[in-house]
Amino acid sequence: MPRVLIIDDGSGSARALADALVGGELEGCVRPWSEATVRAAAELEPAVVVLCLAGNAGSGAARCAELRAEPALDGVPLLVAAHAFEQDELARCLELGADDALVVPVHARIAAARLELLARAKAERQAAEQGQQAFRTTVDALRRSTEAMEHTERRKRYLETHDALTDLANRAYFREFARRTMGYARRYGHTLAVLTINLDHFDRVNENLGHSTGDALLQSVAKRLRACVRGSDIAARFGGDEFGVVLTSLSGRDDAGIVARKILDNIARPHDVAGSEIYVTPSIGVAIYPEDGEDPDALLRSADVALHRVKEIGRGQYQFYSSEMRGDSFERMQLEVLLREALDRGQFSLYYQPQIDVGKRALIGCEALIRWQHPERGMIPPGEFISLAEANGLIAPIGEWVLRTACEQKKAWERAGLGDFRVAVNVSRRQFRDAKLADRITAILRETGLDPRHLEVELTENALIEDPQQTQAALRRLRELGVGLAIDDFGTGYSSLAVLGQFPASALKLDQAFVRDIANDPARAAITRAVLAVAEELRLDVIAEGVETREERDLLVELGCERMQGYLFGRPLPAAEFERLVREGGELPD
Repeated sequence: MPRVLIIDDGSGSARALADALVGGELEGCVRPWSEATVRAAAELEPAVVVLCLAGNAGSGAARCAELRAEPALDGVPLLVAAHAFEQDELARCLELGADDALVVPVHARIAAARLELLARAKAERQAAEQGQQAFRTTVDALRRSTEAMEHTERRKRYLETHDALTDLANRAYFREFARRTMGYARRYGHTLAVLTINLDHFDRVNENLGHSTGDALLQSVAKRLRACVRGSDIAARFGGDEFGVVLTSLSGRDDAGIVARKILDNIARPHDVAGSEIYVTPSIGVAIYPEDGEDPDALLRSADVALHRVKEIGRGQYQFYSSEMRGDSFERMQLEVLLREALDRGQFSLYYQPQIDVGKRALIGCEALIRWQHPERGMIPPGEFISLAEANGLIAPIGEWVLRTACEQKKAWERAGLGDFRVAVNVSRRQFRDAKLADRITAILRETGLDPRHLEVELTENALIEDPQQTQAALRRLRELGVGLAIDDFGTGYSSLAVLGQFPASALKLDQAFVRDIANDPARAAITRAVLAVAEELRLDVIAEGVETREERDLLVELGCERMQGYLFGRPLPAAEFERLVREGGELPD
């Protein structure tokens, strides 16, 4: 069986490449890099030599040159393997005579196919001297097959590490790059900087000019951002209008300031988008390794804190992190930094609160309520972070996660044989400003397989009247799908009863401000009676929120409202506990 000599320069990937050959047409033989290994290589009669690089700058090219200069290895194909961030080193090796380069980690089938291709290429050269043309046909077919496999795998891996819209690195690859380059900075005593970048008032572009224009602007910003950094640095898009940069091998923090200023000036120049000039300014936070953080997450948090300070003092500039950034708003800034990490790290969960038809003594639905369990701070109440998420734009990805998770859970309950009830999800006013919200909900329903009639979207009254024309269009599309639409916190807004006839809602939720102590407050009872009468005329279901006592329940029933939600019937529960409640039937209070 032909042998592949795998020379390990300390990369840790040599054994994985050898294992990839098991059961194939080649045998892997791993040897550490040394002069003795090079001298003895000819004795092994390798079909291919693989050099696995360890990431020491410049060492790969030197090793490659030594192997190519060894007379005993003349004519033996040479493949160089290294990680993605060492592509410059791979390019130098190819210039010095390496026959092929492989970016690791890579699928085992592709690695084996590449090595078989090189081995057969050597055999082809030998066979050509004997006139065996059949080898060339076989190699060409194998090459085409391998190239197709590699293209598919390369595209898959590219999308795992890059942002599809801008072609910049994504957050995961950014963090891995930062982790690796921190190791080099520590070893060689270099300065490293992390920059976090937000575009000032970018949401206005989407709202006024549309998301397609916003996407084109993000692509233009990404192109300029990439032009501002060196090949040894990295620029990334984290999502929305959030970007990040890692600057490596700096002589000091002043170098980071020079690059930050360059980014500010370049992005602030007008952008030509579809023939129109659009202006946008960036705000930049800068953190220096190791004094501002000793790992990627700590450094990103420090850069984010500095970024928030920029927003406080006027935007459109950059700011270095300092320990003095601990004023009155520090806790809010820290919470926002943690909030940005929470979704990526799976710290959110959904609790479900039952909705009851008292007359039928039956469960008719549940409301999905988000909870944030931080590993150090514990349970953070929604009241502390929802408004913050609204302010900084994070409510959009968080809200989409809530919708998807609630639909997936409801479908899972259906597959488990639970009852026919709906799940209600709150949608923020910022989400409703997104013209594609109905499309997103449609896609989620299609992907999860949930019947639209089992989903109810809740929107506050104030959100309804903020942009009536767009809201009416979005609500009509959702109603056409069969999704239920409820006006949440009804009675706390500015238009009250007048808003009910303007929108195609299916239900309203009577705010707990009217329910609380209704048994002892004739005025609240009178208002509730009026709301119920109007709702009946408009054929709207009514759910009373915040029902906590039997007295409140009894008076609501007397007034004509039998659908309720509140602690009297059940607190919000994790999915597993809610499922157990449904299975066991739950005891309703007498």
